[in-house]
Amino acid sequence: MSLGFKKLKDTFGECGVPRIAWQIDPFGHSREQADLFASFGMDGLFFGRLDWREKEERLNNKTGEMIWITSDSKNKNNQLMTGALFHTYFPPENFCWDLLCNDEPLMDSSVMHDYNIDARARDFINYVHNQHKYYASNHILLTMGMDFQYQAAHTWYKNLDKLIAYINTNFGESEKLFLMYSTPLCYIKSLNEEGLEWTTKTDDFFPYASDPHAYWTGYFTSRPASKGLIRKASNYLQFAKWSISDF
Repeated sequence: MSLGFKKLKDTFGECGVPRIAWQIDPFGHSREQADLFASFGMDGLFFGRLDWREKEERLNNKTGEMIWITSDSKNKNNQLMTGALFHTYFPPENFCWDLLCNDEPLMDSSVMHDYNIDARARDFINYVHNQHKYYASNHILLTMGMDFQYQAAHTWYKNLDKLIAYINTNFGESEKLFLMYSTPLCYIKSLNEEGLEWTTKTDDFFPYASDPHAYWTGYFTSRPASKGLIRKASNYLQFAKWSISDF
């Protein structure tokens, strides 16, 4: 991480250094890893996977976003704004416009026989209101995309542009909604400006089960001999790299 941060800083300047940790698909999250993020000065962490029972409880209690106390130390930055994403990292159901998706595009011309943007916009609004019920803030973060997507980025953005413009123009005031493209950093800024009090987390997000009887703990402990060999070989490789660079 140190080398990566240095490379980004040297290439793009201070503004190119990441401020948000984005872990949408790891199967569990450790306090130690979160502490590294906090130590590097990151403002927040978002992830997609947590145990299904904890997720259910957090959504019901509106505690899907929290302050993660990453260390017992009192002499360091050890607090990390953390959010569990509502729908892992998938788009809302029926709102995917990519090569591997079959969802209908938005048709916004009333002369078309398959005009559908009004009905589709209402479906999207219902989804937004449903997600809002499970979070404490008036700001919510919607993920739009998943594995192997944005191969047809122009299709995604064409439909998203239509959806955003149509809802903001026709339903914004009545539904008290405003849609916008944003970033995790801007989202955290909005949460901070609301001045809400957040619950805290002090331990790991382990073990991880995606469903009843579907634990992923072995994902980290399988093939220990092979992983040990890889780690040892990696040590030799890194030593050789540094030794060669000294000449």
